[in-house]
Amino acid sequence: MTVFFHGNFGLNRHHMSKLAVMAAAKPALSDSDLAKDFGYGAPFAATYRSWLHKTGIGDRGRPFKLTDFGQVVLQHDPKFSSPVTKWFLHHELTFDLERAETWHFFIKEFARGRSTFNRNDLLMGLMVRLRGHSEQHFGPMSKMNPIIVRKLLECYTKPEALGDLGMLRMVGKDEYEFPSVEPIGPWQTPEQLRKAYSDQ
Repeated sequence: MTVFFHGNFGLNRHHMSKLAVMAAAKPALSDSDLAKDFGYGAPFAATYRSWLHKTGIGDRGRPFKLTDFGQVVLQHDPKFSSPVTKWFLHHELTFDLERAETWHFFIKEFARGRSTFNRNDLLMGLMVRLRGHSEQHFGPMSKMNPIIVRKLLECYTKPEALGDLGMLRMVGKDEYEFPSVEPIGPWQTPEQLRKAYSDQ
């Protein structure tokens, strides 16, 4: 299970889309070469290739290969700016426990039946959920859990991530609510996703 895959770089659709276009055009490019245009080193590209895998755009590993869904996304929305793309990224990121356990937990378990929460609620919930993997890394003295909480909250509040979906709103210092939002998707086949782009 992948728990802490994002390193220092959170979900950023601009970085992801640009890297996906570059990697799809030249799948054999090294992470160092992919990262040059961004002004970073190889770990930057490795992290965003991981994000592309977690969000259903690219297959895991090298050389880079788009999934069937990823081909549809790049064909219709290469900048990852469409509501359809944002909802697709969200559904893929939270669907599979094996690909992104913390995002799955946040949306499928923690948010269920809950309208408001504070940062400490999420921190405690995350600790309970993850400490079975490693008490040292995810127990009460964890230095990673606060970082994971910050990345989860940023993912659903920052516009460069998935904040535009309106799924999470800050209502006070460290206080949040899950507004009522009508999602679109998920899509079971690339053809369904292609139709969603045509219909928008």
